[in-house]
Amino acid sequence: MSDQPTAEHSNRPEITIKLASTSDEMMQCFMLRAAVFMGEQQCPYWEEYDGNDYTASHLILYVDGEPAASIRVRWFAGFAKLERAIILKRYRSYGLFLPFVHWAKEFCRKKGYPKAYLHGQKRLWPIFEKDGFRKVDDKVFHFSDHEYGAFACDLDVGENAPTVTTDPMVLNRPEDKLDMPGILEESMDRGASNPHAHWTERRAT
Repeated sequence: MSDQPTAEHSNRPEITIKLASTSDEMMQCFMLRAAVFMGEQQCPYWEEYDGNDYTASHLILYVDGEPAASIRVRWFAGFAKLERAIILKRYRSYGLFLPFVHWAKEFCRKKGYPKAYLHGQKRLWPIFEKDGFRKVDDKVFHFSDHEYGAFACDLDVGENAPTVTTDPMVLNRPEDKLDMPGILEESMDRGASNPHAHWTERRAT
């Protein structure tokens, strides 16, 4: 996966998608959600910021460098849950939603998750079904004043999915760049040069 711009022509907006990996990028995700869920959909603060933000990954999409959309991803055994997906109102005519969901699914697939799961608002069900998601069951449930259904789709993780036998340095790479050498690999040239105190000395200090 790449955080390089996806636009191909200069007369189109420059679209960039990446993992939010700094405190500023996290705040941008929170700002986007506040604008849409709290501002437009009247969601109470305590329901929107539910205690799961610092145990999740956050993806952010930029249009010409401006924060425009975000998705939160939470990790469960055997599946990744896509949630809190929003696009600012002024960018909703750009056709960004499905490409953003595709990027999120690819992010999950490369981390080795065989399924993506989400709770879709009823008005969006046809879009999710068009994108390969299928309802988990016929149950309809409600939270924060909206009607939802549970959807899931299979992800083809392939033979390159990370496991405990994967090269340790690959597993040290940034979460959204597992296929690219990371900063710690550059440090390998120095070797194990850091002196270590004996255990008794460490206990004394």
